[in-house]
Amino acid sequence: MMPLCAYRDRSSYATGRVAGKNGGVLRPGGLELTARGVTLAGLEAGATVLDLGCGAGDTVRYLRTLGMHAIGIDCETDSEGQEARSPAPYAHIVTSAEELPFPDGSANGVLAECSLSVLQNQNDALAECARVLADGGRLIVTDLYARQPEAIAAVRALKGSCVSGMIVRRELEAMLVRHGLTCDLWEDHSQALRESAARFIFEHDSLAGIWGCGGEHTAETIQIAMRAARAGYFLLIATRTPRSLQKGGWNHER
Repeated sequence: MMPLCAYRDRSSYATGRVAGKNGGVLRPGGLELTARGVTLAGLEAGATVLDLGCGAGDTVRYLRTLGMHAIGIDCETDSEGQEARSPAPYAHIVTSAEELPFPDGSANGVLAECSLSVLQNQNDALAECARVLADGGRLIVTDLYARQPEAIAAVRALKGSCVSGMIVRRELEAMLVRHGLTCDLWEDHSQALRESAARFIFEHDSLAGIWGCGGEHTAETIQIAMRAARAGYFLLIATRTPRSLQKGGWNHER
């Protein structure tokens, strides 16, 4: 999404794939966690689903195999670079998550896998998710979070790194409520994060290419801050509250 466009070399965390044209899905939990989220959210064939920060398009292609009308959203404008990361074409719109080009209430589901934490304005992105979701529509988020939120300041200071926007659960839940989204499920999947990091180290000898995003901080500095915050990984599912039930009507405030 928008912050990632500022860097020439998108990290593997940003694209969701191991480097190389034939690299596999790197995202913690892979498509198995995507499938779990979609199943628990009750999204079915025929549903219109947006994938925010679609990267190489793996989720979009997967959702289409399930008969869903899936559309990828990303800031990537380099079609040649995108093709190099994508084994097959997929529906893809170049835009910002903070300004989605869709009518109010037009989507049944929105996925944000490893993307909410790298957005410049998470609050505005969630406001847009709430706007485009139909009443009862589902938001599915998988992302990094601080299991020791008292240490989040050191992570926030890592400007230019993919981890600087790491989620703090209480902050995210407050934003969801503000925009008419009810959190139905929060699951910890930190083991999936550990497994994906171990896989990356095995294939690339270090984590330098996974978190940097072209920033100025070393992999060691980033890992120290992440350890202090006890970086974990979560799956969240939230439901769009029917607008008629919201006090004072639909909340557009950002």
